[in-house]
Amino acid sequence: MKKVLLGSTMVVAMSFAVFNTTHVAAKEVTIKLVSMLPKKHPIGKSFNGFINRMNAKLKGEFQIDWRGGPEVVPQFKQPNAVRLGSVDATLTSPSYVNGILNVSGSANYSNRPYNEIKATGYHALMEKLHEPKGLVYVGELPVSQLRFHIFLKDPIQKLDDFKGMKIRVFPAIAPAVKALGANPVVLPMPQIYTAMERGVVRGFATGVSGVAKKYKGLIGAYTTPGFYRATFHFLMNPKTWAKVPAQTRKNVINFVRNTDPAAYEASWDASLNDGYAQLAKDGVKAVKFSAAEEAKFSKMVLEAAWAAVKAKDGANGPALQKMLMK
Repeated sequence: MKKVLLGSTMVVAMSFAVFNTTHVAAKEVTIKLVSMLPKKHPIGKSFNGFINRMNAKLKGEFQIDWRGGPEVVPQFKQPNAVRLGSVDATLTSPSYVNGILNVSGSANYSNRPYNEIKATGYHALMEKLHEPKGLVYVGELPVSQLRFHIFLKDPIQKLDDFKGMKIRVFPAIAPAVKALGANPVVLPMPQIYTAMERGVVRGFATGVSGVAKKYKGLIGAYTTPGFYRATFHFLMNPKTWAKVPAQTRKNVINFVRNTDPAAYEASWDASLNDGYAQLAKDGVKAVKFSAAEEAKFSKMVLEAAWAAVKAKDGANGPALQKMLMK
């Protein structure tokens, strides 16, 4: 009788343990995230779509509590805030991480579509490079069709007109602007308007979405062709990531790297088309260089960028270039 009771007790205890473990494993994890731009900015709106899709897909497992943008943590300080654990995660420009991982900004230097980049093993290398820096690279939010332009107060005619000009950049654009003979000025995006208004800079580099409305009256031209690609990195604090159940981590990575990229890229199409249409409507001229200068420009901006990457990291720079460039 005692053996039967003991056996029954053990079965009940084991059942409780299994039930309890399952309950813990299934517990929804919520992380606090900040983004490089506010929720109402065009880029912020794209982040909102991504977060809503992820929260819907992983409901009951993993949720993002989006606390805001640079009004919560300044743009350039967000990656370090994640590293230190002040916040759990960020959606940010790769170049804003250059101070922690000096080749992070190379993510912009690509002429390949996202699926081709993914197939090279790029994500695995980025995971490896971020880990010793105290950051978890979850993946990227790519916008392969978004190209950067240099927006100017006044039109120019030729590449030599850039010489001596002060141009606001984010860190990834600085090598290209230097190669053009201009002087790069690194400023957070919220400071561009004032810098243009006061004549601190005569131009700035960014994508086209929302530019016509935001800088109306301050810009008269933008350079073509566009260059590089846009992408945003999803980075997490290692201690926070470690608390996420293993299967949920796999599901998060799968969503970010495999499930959502096509939807995220497609979400940009209307905004990009509208951006160019609004510039034309406002009379902002697209600067078209001669065929020879256009070819020179396209070659120069890429060569300068990759030379800077390989100078910073002779071991990983060539590998990254091979993965990102055709």
